[in-house]
Amino acid sequence: MLQVRMKVGAIGYAIYFMLLERLRDEDDYTSVKDYNAIAFDLRVDASQIKAVVEDFGLFAFTDDGKYFYSEGFNKRMALKDAKSRRRSEAGKKGAKSRWNGNSKANPSTGEEESKPKPSQKNSNAMAMPSDSDGKESKVKESKVKDKKTIRPNSDKPKYGPDGQPYQIAQHLLKAIRDNDPDFSPKGDERKLQTWANDIRLAHTQDGHAYDKLDGMVDWCQHDDFWKSNILSGAKLRKQFDQMKMQAASRGRGGSKPTRAKETLPDWAQKTPDKPAGKPKGLSPDKQAELDARIKKFKAKRAPEEAQA
Repeated sequence: MLQVRMKVGAIGYAIYFMLLERLRDEDDYTSVKDYNAIAFDLRVDASQIKAVVEDFGLFAFTDDGKYFYSEGFNKRMALKDAKSRRRSEAGKKGAKSRWNGNSKANPSTGEEESKPKPSQKNSNAMAMPSDSDGKESKVKESKVKDKKTIRPNSDKPKYGPDGQPYQIAQHLLKAIRDNDPDFSPKGDERKLQTWANDIRLAHTQDGHAYDKLDGMVDWCQHDDFWKSNILSGAKLRKQFDQMKMQAASRGRGGSKPTRAKETLPDWAQKTPDKPAGKPKGLSPDKQAELDARIKKFKAKRAPEEAQA
């Protein structure tokens, strides 16, 4: 990191850790290599992002060169995820064994005696684990009250294809692949489950209507800047308000403001490119200059009139 600070300054140190935070929120801990979009998000210069990513060996790139990631960060996250899964599984097994071991043989009679099942009055009681216990323990471990990205460990999907969050997630994935057919070809169902959860949170916690979220998918994926930046449900949720303001200011479809039509004065419209006669009192040089100015003015206005 010393080399980073020597070349980029203290801001390089901050950029590195902000990039890791972005990777933490992305699927498979990878990020698209769009330095302009990342610079806009982090409010720094794109050349500084490029230098931190490429010049110090801190990040690696996918084979197609479109995405980058941190090998060290991926290893640490893999250990953390594995540890969380082991703890969750161990807790479920322990609770199951206590519930299933409710009988033991009586040495005097040889008959089995039932143990009292756990209850609210029993201090050793433990409820059977539910499907959500693993996710709840993961939230407590990371001390996050509202985790944006849920990584399902169960084969049973949380969001079904008939639900609006899942349908909008499908719409987003299709729109992204319409722009980039090679976009992240693996783990579609995992993506859709994660994105659907982010879209649900955008509706329930941020207050955005589902139809507005669905409409913003079309808008952002047709915008030259946002289509390379909105590549997940989390990004759609995070940038929704900003994109909404831009869409409102630029008009439907993101069109740019147009200039009002300018009408040529009568004398310019009626004067031919090559006047038949010379106005009285003008010298040949003055007449030639006037003719050139009229011709140049008409040529400048012709494309704008054609667009109008």
